[in-house]
Amino acid sequence: MSNEAKSALLAIGVPFAGVLGGIVALSGSTATVFGVPILFAWLFLWMPLTSLCLHLAWKLFDRKDFEAAERAESAATSARTGDQS
Repeated sequence: MSNEAKSALLAIGVPFAGVLGGIVALSGSTATVFGVPILFAWLFLWMPLTSLCLHLAWKLFDRKDFEAAERAESAATSARTGDQS
């Protein structure tokens, strides 16, 4: 599996499965967490977890490619400005 596919799976697939799985599993529950229905608590929990998944996808799979592209762009800009001097 390519890094792009792994990144997409972690950044999009895991939160999608978590939210959708929680809706399916908890939709009929009457349990509460601090007075909030457990389904709402589950959905609210996935807000920061989604950000965590995005952060991990960036750190684990996308960061190196982005930094390499930034270095290449910086080198190209430096070469252009050096030619104009």
